[in-house]
Amino acid sequence: MDGKLAKMMILSFATDSDGNPKGLPRPFPVMYNPERYSTSIQTIYQSQTQPGDSAEELAFDRIEGKEVSFEFLFDATGGSVNSIQGEVAKQLGGVDAQIELFLQLTHERDPQEHQPPKLTLVWGTFIFDCRMVSADIEYMMFNSTGRPLRAKINATFKGDRPRVLQAALDKLFSSDLTHVRVVKAGETLPLISEKVYGDTKYYLQIAELNGITNIRNVTPGTELILPPIDKQSD
Repeated sequence: MDGKLAKMMILSFATDSDGNPKGLPRPFPVMYNPERYSTSIQTIYQSQTQPGDSAEELAFDRIEGKEVSFEFLFDATGGSVNSIQGEVAKQLGGVDAQIELFLQLTHERDPQEHQPPKLTLVWGTFIFDCRMVSADIEYMMFNSTGRPLRAKINATFKGDRPRVLQAALDKLFSSDLTHVRVVKAGETLPLISEKVYGDTKYYLQIAELNGITNIRNVTPGTELILPPIDKQSD
């Protein structure tokens, strides 16, 4: 070990028209490693009610990407140890240039693809593919000419899966695959058809596949096989 402090690195990638990284990344080593960070996840549900029942049922919609938030400190007073950005800021006499570079690499849209860059945050074993969704900047110290000598940025990044992987996950949980559903109290075949396929008209196909003759009275607890439906051929 050489005793040097490993700095968190932000790698900024330009993207192609499909949103995939292209070319070599532009690195941005932080001036100070964050003292802490926070993470958040969110599961989205849609409220549904059964006919004749005022009670609400939560139906799964989607899982939002993971978010992480960091506080980055910028300092031009020369106090940063083992920091390329700190040395540059000290020589320039302010942190404004480093903040501008940070925002350029994390936020500015690509002039060709017209979208912000993809990012990879690397800090030891922490590796996170993402995009920055917000940055709040606070300036705290100024020199005699009004240039900022110290500032901090509270930045939030949202996990960004490759589109191929996201498409595969969407496919796995979509109605394009055959799966089994247990009938709940108060559910009818048209209602199930609407929940699964987005339209009540497929209830006859469900009934035919499952050998149901009385479509108006399906016993709760019945297991239904729900086939993939080609909606384009309707």
